[in-house]
Amino acid sequence: MSEDAGVCGLLAIDKPAGMTSHDVVARVRRTLGKRRVGHAGTLDPLATGLLPCLVGPATRLVRFLHRWPKSYVGVIALGEETATGDREQLSGSAARPPVPPAAVLEQACRRLSGRYWQTPPVYSAKKLGGIAAHRLARRGYAPALAPVLVTVHRLRLVPGRDGRLAFAARVSSGTYLRALARDLGRLLGTGAHLEQLRRTAVGPVRVREAISPSAERAAMLAALQPLERIPLQLAAVQLEERQEAAFRCGRVVELAADRLRPDIELPAEVRVLGSSRLAGIGDLDLDRRLRPRVVLPVGSPAGSPVAS
Repeated sequence: MSEDAGVCGLLAIDKPAGMTSHDVVARVRRTLGKRRVGHAGTLDPLATGLLPCLVGPATRLVRFLHRWPKSYVGVIALGEETATGDREQLSGSAARPPVPPAAVLEQACRRLSGRYWQTPPVYSAKKLGGIAAHRLARRGYAPALAPVLVTVHRLRLVPGRDGRLAFAARVSSGTYLRALARDLGRLLGTGAHLEQLRRTAVGPVRVREAISPSAERAAMLAALQPLERIPLQLAAVQLEERQEAAFRCGRVVELAADRLRPDIELPAEVRVLGSSRLAGIGDLDLDRRLRPRVVLPVGSPAGSPVAS
């Protein structure tokens, strides 16, 4: 596999059902001829929708994209809670209950909105002793996963037919929609599982901008967003040529007060722009000392900073 140093950036993929997130990454690697490809947020095989992939040196920014909230639409089926939280282990023996009245659904939405402690599904990538929980579950174990604090920014339920609810949700990174469906079923006293799921956005990136993982190389290259257009939600600082050289060598750079935008509150995590290129991500302390956290290679011109 040949490496093309110029192939670097963000590629939005519309994952079809049946593929794992790892399958998508492997496909992008083969198509672009790049070993360094990562994704920003796993999607289950049964789910579809947006899977942002970072290519080349842009993979150093994965940790920042993981902070973005994620938006979904889908269908929750009432009547049976499954071990996987979706339809994979559906027995089909539970009767479909009627959809509760609107007032009951609204109350459930309020209970599940905002910050709450969510227990991840046992069939998840959470690790216990270095082993993914879903692997333990498939071996017959019952892993006990600790609850994690998640945020449901928005949740809307729309009654459907045959005991089903259409939904739209915007949630923090790390939130499991299968667990959200499970928790809804418990609140309603009916049991529930996730029947359909489609991710429509990750932060400012929308699925309408995504391409198929089976796209040809030319199409992927045309869709690849360069480093400078990855919409990191960080304030930017501009360095002079001498400061940029020091930053790229991993040295601390001291900034004058007039080099900072007045709306930057110290300490701050910032995007670092060089004379003509994105240099990386840095930590700016109270004394205006800029410490490199991520240093990016010299690439294409940075152009105008992307708005946060």
